[in-house]
Amino acid sequence: MVTADRPPAGSRSTLALVVATNCLPLAGVVAFGWRVGELLAVYWIEVVVMVAAYSVAALFAERPIRLEDRSFYIVGYSEDAERDEAVWGTDPEPIRLGSWLPPVYRRNARVVVRSLGIFLFIAFPLGYVGADALSYLTLTVGLATVGVCGAQVAEVRREFFAERAYENLSPYMVVEAAQRVVSFYVVIGMLTVPAVTVALIAVQAVVGPGALDPVAAAVGGKAVLLPYLIPITLAKATVEWSRRQAYHEDDPDGIAAWFTGEDPRREWEKREDPSDDG
Repeated sequence: MVTADRPPAGSRSTLALVVATNCLPLAGVVAFGWRVGELLAVYWIEVVVMVAAYSVAALFAERPIRLEDRSFYIVGYSEDAERDEAVWGTDPEPIRLGSWLPPVYRRNARVVVRSLGIFLFIAFPLGYVGADALSYLTLTVGLATVGVCGAQVAEVRREFFAERAYENLSPYMVVEAAQRVVSFYVVIGMLTVPAVTVALIAVQAVVGPGALDPVAAAVGGKAVLLPYLIPITLAKATVEWSRRQAYHEDDPDGIAAWFTGEDPRREWEKREDPSDDG
């Protein structure tokens, strides 16, 4: 259901636009000689900036966290944490950083610090690339990083601050939103590499040796990397579309519901409004 104060999420034309926009870098790799490594570097930096931005936003969240009956736990938490310091029985103590900002809460820092173990998963590709990662820190990647940072800051401002959503969120819920995206990318990566490798071997076995040589001749040596890049690009488009749907709809379904996360606010509202008890 679309909320009254938010514009409609869009239709198939919007979905087509999201997919097309995310596929433009593929055209750049094929037609304009863009380096695949630079493109992947920008994708990686975008994930890092997103996690960092959501971690900062979590410091402003006012609600206590609830972990009972959850199916997804962020890094650093499990169902046993419900009996630990995850639940606070006292009122939060706000800390004012400025008149133009909402207060932050000291207790939220503990949640954020525990969740930062997610960077171990994010850093995994660096172990594979090694010292070659420095070769992708080009001017193009730098300019793209500036745009990525600006886009993520704008997204966090729109999602959490413009409508004062931080008043109805726990720090766990804010961090969870980012970690669900990271988990999705990790799963896609784990599935893509073996699946594409097997598919390429199968094509060579069925069609014969040299079957992919015409493609390599047309595209260049990076042709072998494109089959791996396509699922990652489509995964990124899926994330953007799903998060857009989750933001614009009160009760999203499908994969957008997964990116929305598990929201216990309905139970809080029932407890706070005795008239709902029937």
